[in-house]
Amino acid sequence: MSNSSPSTPLTIDDRSAPAAHPTRVESNQPGTASRADVPRFQQIALAFPRGAHQEHFIEGVTRYASEKGLCWSFTVAPESLALSVLDLVEWPGDGVLAAINTPVEAACAAEMSIPVVNISSTLAESPVPRAMVDNLAIGKLAAEHLLSRGFTNFAFYGLSDVEYSRQRWIGFSERLAQNDATCERHLSTPTFGFRGTVWLEQHQQISTWLQQLPTPCGVFAVSDYRARHVLDACRQYGLSTPDQIAVLGVDNEQVICEHVHPTLSSVSRNDQLEGYRAAEMLDRLLRGEELSDRDAFVPPLEVVERDSTATFAVTDERLRRALSYLHDYIADPITVDELARQSEVSRRWLEYAFRDVLGETPYQYLRRQRLLLAKHLLKEDPKQSISRIAQRAGFSSVKQMRVAFQREFGVTPGHFRQVMNQ
Repeated sequence: MSNSSPSTPLTIDDRSAPAAHPTRVESNQPGTASRADVPRFQQIALAFPRGAHQEHFIEGVTRYASEKGLCWSFTVAPESLALSVLDLVEWPGDGVLAAINTPVEAACAAEMSIPVVNISSTLAESPVPRAMVDNLAIGKLAAEHLLSRGFTNFAFYGLSDVEYSRQRWIGFSERLAQNDATCERHLSTPTFGFRGTVWLEQHQQISTWLQQLPTPCGVFAVSDYRARHVLDACRQYGLSTPDQIAVLGVDNEQVICEHVHPTLSSVSRNDQLEGYRAAEMLDRLLRGEELSDRDAFVPPLEVVERDSTATFAVTDERLRRALSYLHDYIADPITVDELARQSEVSRRWLEYAFRDVLGETPYQYLRRQRLLLAKHLLKEDPKQSISRIAQRAGFSSVKQMRVAFQREFGVTPGHFRQVMNQ
């Protein structure tokens, strides 16, 4: 066991349970697995740092265990310390859900005699099965949000030698390239386990970089914590947010996003579904199954827009007026002709301006925004009928929404809702 382990892990269980080494029921057929192979009581270690989105992840884990009738008892670190797989080498439990962030932890996990599911995408390769957010999709979603606000200058603030940062950069830059847009990039050294003033030195570096960017510029930061650094630097050096520098983070951490000025827009991960998928993978491993897909990718939910991106980065007042009207009345049955009339321009001019600045026609832009609204409503209000959601999102019929939704996202609205609410 690691000499740096925090102390004996604590087990949390609200049921009367048998001893820590439960009796297992052997399968009648070699190589087969059934629910009877699972012990009535199992100890599962949660070996990852705790934070807001990890708590949502745990909710997904416990929901899966409850739905499947599993008697899982969760082992965590005492007090505020986080467990690592390094602390579990001699632990007499049954399975581990772990954030494997270093090569040393990866080597340790590979040698463990009990099933381990990795929930981190810090490393490019994982020695054990992994459930993780789709970081390419996060980058793509971030790019589409900033493009939809009319930006033509873009920047990415990420971490060096961290795989999820690299994947988010790829998704972001490749989506921008589809609109013939390029992107500046600044990478900081990750501070995993660091103490001292490293973050202050990085703050100065990010401040210098921001002052050199062309404005207006849409900045995508790899996390809400890094996005907060950008907002602080903008305030310190007099850069207006969002008009000069718009800022978008990842994780939708309420304590960061809501308690900063301006409030921070962020890509919301689907942490509950990620927890559900990780628990499902671990359950299958505990039953002796082999996983055909060792990596399970969970798509992000949506961009939660707040003040830091609430702008339209367009210089033409007529186009700004059109965009404002479109977003204000997106649920109404507006047409491109009506949008042109309200903006006091010809339809031909409007078509040209949208394609030139936003890379798509007014109809395509309107449909995309309505589909994003439909996704949000499907997630937020699981009891509301599909027909009512189609109406609230501005579609003329359920069929129109269903066809457009499946073409854009590859699934029907009903299937999307089912997956999101697992």
